Amino acid sequence: MIWAWWLIGIFLILQLTLLGVLLIGKYRSLRFIERVEKSCTAIMPVMKDYVSGSLEEVYGLPKNTRLRREVLEKVLSQIRSETKSAVEQEKVRQLAVQELQPLYQKMLSGGSWADRMNAMYFMEEFLLVDMGDTLAERVRRGMRSGEEYRQALRVLASFSHLQAVESLSDEKNKSVAFIKEIMRRLNREKLTLLYYRTGRQDLLLLQAFLVHAGERGEEVFLPYVEKALQHEEMEIRLKALKSLGFYQQVEQPELIEPFFHSEFWEERMYACKTAAALSGAQWKESLLRLLGDPAWWVRSAAAEALLSFSDGPDLLEEARKNHQDRYARDMAAKMLTTRGEVSVHDG
Repeated sequence: MIWAWWLIGIFLILQLTLLGVLLIGKYRSLRFIERVEKSCTAIMPVMKDYVSGSLEEVYGLPKNTRLRREVLEKVLSQIRSETKSAVEQEKVRQLAVQELQPLYQKMLSGGSWADRMNAMYFMEEFLLVDMGDTLAERVRRGMRSGEEYRQALRVLASFSHLQAVESLSDEKNKSVAFIKEIMRRLNREKLTLLYYRTGRQDLLLLQAFLVHAGERGEEVFLPYVEKALQHEEMEIRLKALKSLGFYQQVEQPELIEPFFHSEFWEERMYACKTAAALSGAQWKESLLRLLGDPAWWVRSAAAEALLSFSDGPDLLEEARKNHQDRYARDMAAKMLTTRGEVSVHDG
C-alpha cells in the first residue's frame, strides 16, 4: 500500500505545481495588462499632439519591445477610429510603418500562429501596404487553407494586391460569403480583373460578383450584370436580376421582358420584383397577366409590384373586379385587403 500513497503524493505535488504555474502566469498576465493600460494613459496625450501636428516627435514610449508594440497598437487604433482627418490618418499610418512594420515582418516569418494572426489584423487596420509582397510570398509558399490563409487573403484584398485575385481564382473550396468578403475589399481595377480572369467560368464566383456589383452600385459593372441576364445557367440569371434590384436601373430594359414569359416560375417571380425595383411602368400589362400565374409566389410578387406604382391600388381594384382569372382576382383582393389592414393599423 505504500506505493499507492507515494503515487497519491506525487500526483498531489504535480497538481499543486501546475496550479502554482497557472497562478503565476495569470498574475504576470494581469500585471502586464496593467502596465499596458498605464502606458496607454500616459502616452495618449503625447500621441494625439503628435498626430495633430503640435509635436515634432513622439516621446515616452516603453523600451520593452512587446509592451511598446501593444501600447502603440492600442493607442494608434483608438486615434485612428476617432479622427476623420485624412492628414492625421496618414500620420497614424506612417508611425505604424516606422514602429510596427519591422516587428510584424519578424512575427510573420518566425512568430506563433497567434502572433501572425495579430500581425495581419493590424497590417490591415493600419494599411501597411508595403508588407503586401511579404504576405503574398508566404501565401505562394504553401499557405492554402485554414483561418490564417483566409485572413491573409483578406489583408491582401484590402491592399488590392494581385495575389488576392490569383489565390481566389485558384481556391477550390470557397464559399459565396468568403468571396464577397474579398470582393468588398478589392478596388475597382482588381475586381474587374477578377471578373475577366475567372468570373465567366467559375459560376460560384460569378454569382457572388453579380450580387456584390449591385450592392456596390458602381455603374461601371452594370454592363456585366446585364450581360449575365442571357447566361445559360438560370441561377446566374436570377442573381443578375437581383443585382438590378440593387442598382434600381437598367440600360437595356428589353432584356427584362423575356423573364415575364419564362418557363421557370422563379424567373417570372424575379421579373416581377425587378419591375417593382426599377419602377418599370412599361411592364404593368405583364404584371397584370402574371396575377393569374399558376405559381402562388409569382402571383404574390406581381401584386406587390403593381402596388408599388402610384396607380397600383386602382390597377388591383380593377383586377379584383374584372380579371378573367379567378386566382388573379383573389390575389388582387388579398393584396388590397392586406394594404387596408396595414393602413388601419398604421393609423
